[in-house]
Amino acid sequence: MIIRPLTVFEREAVRNFYLSLTPEDRRKRFCCTISDETISKYVDRLNFTRDTVLGAFDEQPRLVGLAELVRGATESEMAFSVRPEKRGQKIGTQLIQRLFLRARMCGIAKVFVVFLSDNTPMRRMASRAAMAVSTVDGESHAGRELSAATAEELAHWYAEESLSHSRYFGTLGIVRWGSLVSRSEGTISQPSEVLAPTV
Repeated sequence: MIIRPLTVFEREAVRNFYLSLTPEDRRKRFCCTISDETISKYVDRLNFTRDTVLGAFDEQPRLVGLAELVRGATESEMAFSVRPEKRGQKIGTQLIQRLFLRARMCGIAKVFVVFLSDNTPMRRMASRAAMAVSTVDGESHAGRELSAATAEELAHWYAEESLSHSRYFGTLGIVRWGSLVSRSEGTISQPSEVLAPTV
């Protein structure tokens, strides 16, 4: 599993990921029924410089999970979504731990996530992450205070970020190379799988 921050140049991959969600998954991610148009407008407003958008990639590498950290004045909000066929593999747990670390590196002292009370996977993930969970009128709130990052953790974080990017592009190169070899051997492959692995 490769987890790395996404850039503004990957906005369309984020849009396609959210648009591919089922109505129920959209409801759980955005806490309401949401249309394609509204999702598209939401993605257009994402600030990849100020905030953090983490992408989780499988071995293809295909985008299979997203996590967002939106910075606030006193606390920052998190949000998560994982493709249905990839759930149960602790991808959400890995994403939330990486967001915690990212938040601490940015000097954020408190994070929270809002989710529907019937979103059991999110509740379990928040509880495992030692977040305090409360529920009112069908909506749950989970929060956690974060400690300041140490110099050692900061150094480790920089190394981890660099490694995640190199692993992604290394994997992407292997997938493309393998596709070219397959085609040269007469195997039919779909160009879209090679040229757009993150959608």
